[in-house]
Amino acid sequence: MPIARVNGIDLWYEVRGSGPVLVMSHGFAGPTAQWPPVINEFREHTTLLLYDVRGHGLTSVPPEATFSMPQYAADLAALLDKLDIERAHIGGVSMGGMISAQFACDFPERVRSLLLCDTTAGNGGDPDTAHIDEQLDRFCDIWIDIVERYGMKELVEREIRYRHERDQYAAMAELSIEEQDAKNRRKLEVMTKEGFLAAAKAMRDRPDLIERTPLITAPTLVSCGEFDMFYPCALRDHRLIRNSRLATIRGAAHSTPDYRPQLWKRAVLDFIEAVEAGEDVRGEVEYA
Repeated sequence: MPIARVNGIDLWYEVRGSGPVLVMSHGFAGPTAQWPPVINEFREHTTLLLYDVRGHGLTSVPPEATFSMPQYAADLAALLDKLDIERAHIGGVSMGGMISAQFACDFPERVRSLLLCDTTAGNGGDPDTAHIDEQLDRFCDIWIDIVERYGMKELVEREIRYRHERDQYAAMAELSIEEQDAKNRRKLEVMTKEGFLAAAKAMRDRPDLIERTPLITAPTLVSCGEFDMFYPCALRDHRLIRNSRLATIRGAAHSTPDYRPQLWKRAVLDFIEAVEAGEDVRGEVEYA
């Protein structure tokens, strides 16, 4: 089992495939084992580096864990050092996109290209999207309160009830409702209470990168599902990052790999191919 000792933790990773190196950071409470199957198909076109971020999956949770987005970015940089990877295509979905944005701001020289998928680089600094960032912060506070008071199992069961009763997009996902329920319950196997709470607080307290994202010069893919609550944030980040391509994934809500995996794969591979060919990636595209 590949483990790298970085920044005081044992970080699990795997590298497979051939071609340009693509790093994909997973979402909140969704470590490598929870990636949709489409992620494996990237190995046919890239050297894919997947890893469990601090506090998730097979990566250790330090005692009295406190995490932050800069810490996550530093962990990734240390992992690349261990693997002798100087530069790579750096991407992630949801919280993984937040980590990728932080990484691009903190370690710009290591970014061949940047892929921000279904995410936000902000935290209240833009008046047009402040309500979305505030909504995410409220979600984090609710998750933290439930887990601190009742435990992880209660949170998972409440999430399942919400999906059945109020999630208008659940039936559009690639997995059936029952399969989504089973995947959500697997969260109990891949997250400890301590890791969950520390990660939720890191996401809630993420730095606002609104003033730093315009300094990103690497070719950037900003992709988002059309029904994702973060879609206005994607429009904003595309506007702020001059060398960026906005890819709208039709028929998808939050986490396009769960809704339209093949469309998401096309958006990512089209972008990487363009970057590797030295093409101008700027503009707006749709995948439907």
